[in-house]
Amino acid sequence: MIVSNIDNMNTATERLQEFFDNLLAFCDQTTKSQEDQILLAGSMMAVAKILYHNNLSDIEFQKIMDHNGRDLLNLIKPTIH
Repeated sequence: MIVSNIDNMNTATERLQEFFDNLLAFCDQTTKSQEDQILLAGSMMAVAKILYHNNLSDIEFQKIMDHNGRDLLNLIKPTIH
């Protein structure tokens, strides 16, 4: 079970760390294989996109999608053959 101390935290950095830790714990508890982890990662990215879309202006949404896309490309570029 994922425990949340979010209500007791003050800063965005602390809340972000708690969310991050909870997502990793959820992954550890619910995935059984590398394929499960990849599928979960894709689901998380889709949920993130929905949350951004629902909570940001169109311009903010597009900027963060562009930025995240560049980050992902930079992350995987060295492994593309």
